[in-house]
Amino acid sequence: MSRRDKREVNDVHRLLMERYPKTFPKNYDLIVPLKTGVLADLTQRLPDVNPTLLRRALANHTARDGYLLALIHHRGDRRYDLEGHPVGTVTPQERAEALKKLDASTARGQAKAERVRTHKEREEQRRQQRETERKNREAKAARKAAHELKMREVAAHKAALEAQGIKAESRSERKRRLIREAAARADRRASAGQAAPATTAPPSRPPAPTPPSPPTATPYPPLRLKPKAEGPSVTVEFKKRRRPVPPDSTSD
Repeated sequence: MSRRDKREVNDVHRLLMERYPKTFPKNYDLIVPLKTGVLADLTQRLPDVNPTLLRRALANHTARDGYLLALIHHRGDRRYDLEGHPVGTVTPQERAEALKKLDASTARGQAKAERVRTHKEREEQRRQQRETERKNREAKAARKAAHELKMREVAAHKAALEAQGIKAESRSERKRRLIREAAARADRRASAGQAAPATTAPPSRPPAPTPPSPPTATPYPPLRLKPKAEGPSVTVEFKKRRRPVPPDSTSD
């Protein structure tokens, strides 16, 4: 169905709500089951309206979740005509069929909500990726502009030196020049260190100090031993103790 057809069907549905507010109410909770064969009544009462548009508008109305809930839970199981008068009843088979359609509609709604959520997440990821790429491009452009500005400054400085008769050297040339100057300074220091012994006398060392004389040893008086007192000699006799032997018990 094209967008134009959808707009026309919606216009017919609004016309039905204006002509028959009791059976096509604007309030979602006031929807009631319609009588069987209500399409024929609509075609007869609205001859100026395209029958195809009437059929599509009625199909959209009866496929709404509110209408299916009215078939399942409406009080008295009654159906109503265009003026809101009760005509006929809802059979158990029709109620079971409405329940199946409601479950299918709920599943479709959940699947649609999941698709919408996934689509929003992907769009958010794409938006963040585009934002990151934009920032990277801006940073790259800024670095490029800074490099170009620096190169222009270097070129202007080089041109100014050449205008003064000074040869501008590149970074590699300056590096080689500094290496040569460092090597020349090292050679001069080495040659100056080798020529120093031939032209300059070594400094004389001061005389070593005289060591102090050792202290004089103080003589100690001779050690005198006291003589032992003389007396009679005493002879000491050692006796060996005998080990007692227990009596033999077998002798009895």
